[in-house]
Amino acid sequence: MFADRYFLFPIVVLALIGGLVLLMRWAFSRPKGGSLVRRTDYRPADPGSFGLLVAVHTARSQADAQRLVTKLTDQQIRATTARTTQGWSVCVWPVDELSAREILKTP
Repeated sequence: MFADRYFLFPIVVLALIGGLVLLMRWAFSRPKGGSLVRRTDYRPADPGSFGLLVAVHTARSQADAQRLVTKLTDQQIRATTARTTQGWSVCVWPVDELSAREILKTP
């Protein structure tokens, strides 16, 4: 009786591990394969679709927007960039909006 269980246990474990490997490969595959996790959408977003973040400036290029983010983070203001339909937006939290606008006005 014990010999049957001893032989069956490794087969069941290998089958479960194989099933998990196949499930993970499918879940984390490229979007073409129907991934559950990754959604890539490279289209510019609507400026109002960033939740609590407030756009304080819109730049023409990502490099310009990144320079402004660096300027804000040097002043201890958390900021990020986002590609929108109007260009590259520099976004901050609502608490930091007024001070970020003041900092960005100075040359």
